[in-house]
Amino acid sequence: MGHKYGYYSLKMPLEEVLSRTHSFWATNSGTINSQTTTPNKLIYTLNIKRDISMMSYGETYTMKIGYNPDNETTYVSVEVSLSFGYGMQWLKPQGKMKQWALDLGTTPMKLERTIAPNFVKMFEDIQNMAPYTRVQEATMFCPSCGKINSRENTYCQECGTKLPV
Repeated sequence: MGHKYGYYSLKMPLEEVLSRTHSFWATNSGTINSQTTTPNKLIYTLNIKRDISMMSYGETYTMKIGYNPDNETTYVSVEVSLSFGYGMQWLKPQGKMKQWALDLGTTPMKLERTIAPNFVKMFEDIQNMAPYTRVQEATMFCPSCGKINSRENTYCQECGTKLPV
């Protein structure tokens, strides 16, 4: 069905981008199927699925969120694929990515069909960086609401959900 891509540079901490992204998808009918991280904990990959609705046959989003501590910038690469369809079906994912960008306080961009080689190289460079320890080791995300919690907590301070060990 084809793929489209979006690229964003955000001057905010990785933890904040992850928290806002989790909250966005929790309130916008997106299911985060998996979240993986690199050994240096600087790149997180989220696989998000939206099911069929009145306006869409469903779509899959792969968001790669990487933090470069050298310039204190978080980079986000988004790959969107439709479950079925083409043409007008791209309006829904385009709208969702616009909402996400506005929620994070950045300028929305139009999804494009080409991969940006400079972003691919940037993520390779971030992956090869030494491990970065700041707040990440002491925090975790609530699976329900996406808020940041201390690892010392047993329950989420925002919604009360029991946190995974």
